[in-house]
Amino acid sequence: MGGGKTHLLVGFGLLAKHPDLRRKYCVGISAASAFDSAEIAAFNGRNNPDHFFWGEIGNQLGKGDQFKAFWTAGPKAPDEKDWLKLFEGDAPVLILLDEMPPYFHYLDTQKVGGGTVADIATRAFANLLTAAGKKKNVCVVVSDLAAAYETDGRLINRALEDARAEVGRQERIITPVDLAANEVYEILRKRLFKLLPDKAEIGDIAAVFGRKLEEAAKSKTANRGAEAIADEIAATYPFHPRLKNVVALFKENEQFKQTRGLIEQVSRLLRSVWDRQANDVFLIGAQHFDLGIAEVRDKLTEISGMRDVIAKDLWDAQHSAHAQVIDLQTGKEAATQFGALLLTASLSTAVNAVKGLTREEMVECLVSATICAR
Repeated sequence: MGGGKTHLLVGFGLLAKHPDLRRKYCVGISAASAFDSAEIAAFNGRNNPDHFFWGEIGNQLGKGDQFKAFWTAGPKAPDEKDWLKLFEGDAPVLILLDEMPPYFHYLDTQKVGGGTVADIATRAFANLLTAAGKKKNVCVVVSDLAAAYETDGRLINRALEDARAEVGRQERIITPVDLAANEVYEILRKRLFKLLPDKAEIGDIAAVFGRKLEEAAKSKTANRGAEAIADEIAATYPFHPRLKNVVALFKENEQFKQTRGLIEQVSRLLRSVWDRQANDVFLIGAQHFDLGIAEVRDKLTEISGMRDVIAKDLWDAQHSAHAQVIDLQTGKEAATQFGALLLTASLSTAVNAVKGLTREEMVECLVSATICAR
């Protein structure tokens, strides 16, 4: 499943609609038996119905006629009182809004009056939130607020701020899988590995890695205290502890599906390690991407759009890319690994994104632990 936001919304909707599922899977949660079946309305921002998201919600709640006036003669935003009328009664109502940034992005290209349809949608969204905030039986869940486009983030956050100003801060942020936390390694291990070494062997690797980082810190090529990274290896093995930080740099890309995308990307990384002639990788990191493997190269190109950069600087079939030439001259693969790591750290296409790594961060990623197997 990947563990992403959409799956969480689907599961939440099914639990809200079916009390028998709550009795089976929500044992011990006091509110699970507080109601029977909730009315559900769900909207995915990848769709663009003629009656807009507010008309779709009205239709799914069986009250579409109440909102016809807000789309038949052109887009108009329902006021708070219109939403309150739609939510009349005490029956529980759950509104699920998924992937709204692409929706706002599209509406921002549709001119109307002195603005765009996105301005109207922003008002409709803010009015929905304030109305829901005044009803004890209404819950609105919105996913994917971290927009890849600046306009979308501005419009959505403006609606949120408008709602907060009237009903106060009532929202709760839920992160299904935090790609910047160690929990991501649990998912990768479960999905991609059958068996791992015992704790003693992992401890040996962590100890040697820590000493390597300590030496780098003393020579001032790594940050002071960098050796503390080795303490994370028990939680991150067989991956380098810094892999999550590199991935987090491009996790907000519009087409990157976070957990699912990470599993696909890391499976290509494992293919790169598995196909190496030498069995010399003790901690898997982005530097181990083998651009000589077509599926690895194509995926990184798809994310970055840097096909020319890869061909000129990192890999080509004639071994004439800059990194390949350096490695041929030195008899090592340091330039190739450095390039693969830097490329992976530069994949972000989000607005105002952080790209690349500092010299100290590069050293922390590239230090290898060369030890004999137990």
